[in-house]
Amino acid sequence: MNDGGHSTPGGRAPAALAGAPRSVLLGVPRWTRDGGVSAHVQTSAAVLTIYRCPHLFHPEVPMAERLADALSFAPDVIHLHQVDLPDVIDALRSSAPVVISAHVYSACPSGVYYFQPGHECSRGHGPGCAFNMLARGCAHTLNLGALPARYRGAGRRAQALARADLLISYSSAVDRHLAANGLQRRRIVPFPVTITPQADAREDAGRRVVFAGRVVKQKGVAVLIRAALEVDAEFVICGDGRQLEAMRGLARRLGVERRVRFTGWLSAQELAREFAGASVVVVPSLWPEPFGLVGIEALAAGRPVVASATGGIEDWLEDGVSGVCVRPGDARELARALDALLADPDRRRAMGEAGKLSVQTRFSPESHVLALLDAYGRARATWGLRAASPQPAQESVGAPSAGA
Repeated sequence: MNDGGHSTPGGRAPAALAGAPRSVLLGVPRWTRDGGVSAHVQTSAAVLTIYRCPHLFHPEVPMAERLADALSFAPDVIHLHQVDLPDVIDALRSSAPVVISAHVYSACPSGVYYFQPGHECSRGHGPGCAFNMLARGCAHTLNLGALPARYRGAGRRAQALARADLLISYSSAVDRHLAANGLQRRRIVPFPVTITPQADAREDAGRRVVFAGRVVKQKGVAVLIRAALEVDAEFVICGDGRQLEAMRGLARRLGVERRVRFTGWLSAQELAREFAGASVVVVPSLWPEPFGLVGIEALAAGRPVVASATGGIEDWLEDGVSGVCVRPGDARELARALDALLADPDRRRAMGEAGKLSVQTRFSPESHVLALLDAYGRARATWGLRAASPQPAQESVGAPSAGA
């Protein structure tokens, strides 16, 4: 739901599922595939109807006009993605239970929720954040003038999360963040794969390492390029971002530019082709990835993954089975892991098959839909209880512990 584009899809749940809501209003701030969150939302909403709320983020506009026709079909559940406006959530809750998907560390002022690679934050939003941003470097910016606004924004997002009837996260890492902020109405729902693997895909004959994601500091592209110094392979970096030119320059300075190919941002089909030709897919993140969607997409294509042991990555990557976990920020350890896998095609093949089976079992569309419908049912029950007997927003209202 944004100022200039698509907004709130509404769709019908499968009638065969007993107790499923008849209709769901899905709210999103933008409608474009520009990252993992957007890819997930578009996949979930592929068959839904689109409504527009062009004034949703305009606080000076009356609420009825901001919501436009979004509530016209009387949804049974309202599911929001990255809509962190407490007043909008309050208005929506008057009509139906509100579920909010927490895709990232919403209540963290810096947004990346770590101090140094491998040293994740574990605190909730509060005055201590100001000290940590200034003294311990977790702001990850030199623009100190922006910190007050970022702190206030994180507080607003925490308030919005507290108003929900249920919070959905997609990894144990984000669920820990929600718990640290005292939010107890939570559920973990398995992510679905958003890219269709190429049928009968075979990796290229050469040694090819593929990275896919935003080219920003926390994604660890600089660590990957430094690892390329010690690994005889082609490195393919798929993505765009504010560090793209800097990373091109780093490859030139290190003398590996002929073996490092930058593709820019790719469509889902183009990315599927890159995965199909990969020997190994790499996720060298410095920050605690909220999930790491590219990882399960690589596993679905039958490719092993070498990834940083941080955040939600260990929810889907089984070290030594479907890939290899390495210390975040350690270019030498990353190089050793890549080199060992590239030298052992049988091990790569076995890991790829194990990863594919894991995704089919744990991250299928069916698993996602069933868990989502269960979450909707719990949100509706919570909404009824809260309407009958209002409670403080951060008390538990029958919601289970993380991952139940």
